[in-house]
Amino acid sequence: MIARWFWREWRSPSLIIVWLALSLAVACVLALGSISDRMEKGLSQQSREFMAGDRTLQSSREVPKAWLEEARKRGLNVGEQLTFATMTFAGDTPQLASVKAVDSVYPMYGELQTRPDGVKPQPGSVLLAPRLMALLNLKTGDTIDVGDVTLRIAGEVVQEPDSGFNPFQMAPRLMMNMADVAKTGAIQPGSRVMWRYKFGGTPQELAGYESWLLPQLKPEHRWYGLEEDDGALGKSLERSQQFLLLSALLTLLLAVAAVAVAMSHYCRSRYDLVAILKTLGAGRAQLRKLIIGQWLMVLGLSAVTGGAIGLLFENILLVLLKPVLPADLPPASLWPWLWALGAMTVISLLVGLRPYRLLLAPQPLRVLRRDVVARVWPLKIYLPVACAVVVALLVGLMGGSMLLWAVLAGAVILALLCGLVGWMLLNVLRGMTLTSLPLRLAVSRLLRQPWSTLSQLSAFSLSFMLLALLLVLRGDLLDRWQQQLPPESPNYFLINIASEQVAPLKAFLAEHQVIPQTFYPIVRARLTKINGNPTEGQQDESLNRELNLTWQDTRPAHNPLVAGHWPPKPGEVSMEEGLAKRLNVKLGDSVTFMGDTQA
Repeated sequence: MIARWFWREWRSPSLIIVWLALSLAVACVLALGSISDRMEKGLSQQSREFMAGDRTLQSSREVPKAWLEEARKRGLNVGEQLTFATMTFAGDTPQLASVKAVDSVYPMYGELQTRPDGVKPQPGSVLLAPRLMALLNLKTGDTIDVGDVTLRIAGEVVQEPDSGFNPFQMAPRLMMNMADVAKTGAIQPGSRVMWRYKFGGTPQELAGYESWLLPQLKPEHRWYGLEEDDGALGKSLERSQQFLLLSALLTLLLAVAAVAVAMSHYCRSRYDLVAILKTLGAGRAQLRKLIIGQWLMVLGLSAVTGGAIGLLFENILLVLLKPVLPADLPPASLWPWLWALGAMTVISLLVGLRPYRLLLAPQPLRVLRRDVVARVWPLKIYLPVACAVVVALLVGLMGGSMLLWAVLAGAVILALLCGLVGWMLLNVLRGMTLTSLPLRLAVSRLLRQPWSTLSQLSAFSLSFMLLALLLVLRGDLLDRWQQQLPPESPNYFLINIASEQVAPLKAFLAEHQVIPQTFYPIVRARLTKINGNPTEGQQDESLNRELNLTWQDTRPAHNPLVAGHWPPKPGEVSMEEGLAKRLNVKLGDSVTFMGDTQA
């Protein structure tokens, strides 16, 4: 009986739309959930290879040796790295290189791919990136000048396990042994350098050392694993997960809107049929059995078709996201299936419970009087409750992501605006006199159930908003960033120039008809006190890193004076306007800087 009822009702377009919407919800949640689950599992399994260590301690200064000795006492493996930019020379040909100095432990995990295989930078030798060798026309076995020392090229660096990206490491890589750093003379006061210490061990050993280390860290120190890593891989994974979260959010909201509209239309079209069945003696229990059985068959069919489509979507997404995903991802667990089936069930109950409740409510009298309408769960109460449940479900699924709240806030604002505009239009239509019979019937239908009309208007508007949002996201953030830059912004920067190198460098640039804006001396120091009050604990980013301090007799034309006087007197400084406002620093206040070990 239930199967015959289902097959008869299956010809209804509204029921097919419900099935398609639920299948789409299952497919998208399953596909996106599976990829996210596989990414998280792969992340936990391969994080040590991506970072060449289990944990990293990053600092702009060398950390106390006692910290490293304590780690070794606790059974941890410790590796040291130092990165900086400097000029290299092959004969008279100069080239800026991004230098990474490593010890014998490197790489702690993962594989350093070199040509020839298995070569490591020993004292007196270096490894060069292929691009650097091509720029300087060098080959394995030649020598290269790095600062004050000449080193032999032992091979090429093909791939580093912990390679990353930042604006000061865009030059080709030169990898050397830590023992040769002092011989280069490249590290001068004010040089921009970065120390990284890699730690490897069991989770218990790392947790014990972390609890000992964290209270001693200062703002210039950063302790992190891959989850907090700002390298290329960490950022790629973060962007991929944000894309997946946004896609899942949009899919769920679209599915809710589609199922709500289709379910309401289907149930309204069956009011007369249910009333006729009641006049023929069908009891409430029998009708409930038919309707619930039909609904369960729709859910089962949606789960099967949605699961099959979801597996197809997953494979397609893996191909599209291949450039930003790890090469080998482990298989997904059963959680994505549970999330997909749970989302389908919640959506069906959330938007289908009231229409089906109304479907059971018609009285047999409706056969004779079409104006007899059952009153079940007023829409003005049911709709806010349903929206609250949707928000709670999304928060539980995606956490407190700002992306989630931004999209939800936009959806709520749009729904309210559409409701307000729709209510005003209904009032306008109510006062109009229409001569056309079809228009009068259409307006009468809209005015008969205003809450239903407004809810459908909001649902369709929300769907269009979400589709438009996907189109807007196609914009390139880099293009917008470039549009904000002044047209004469510098494209290249020279850093770590020693004072005795300024005159030869100016002559070299003039010879090649390159006119630099100006040369600035720079000393890096941390702002530690304002009016004698320590800055520790404040949230401004500028207080958690070293600032660049410079001095000059003549004020640059592009730096207008907005307050105070120029030039500063002895013991005075000039501070950038934005920084002063953020830190609430005014004229006459005192600031204390810490550079190296002197205040």
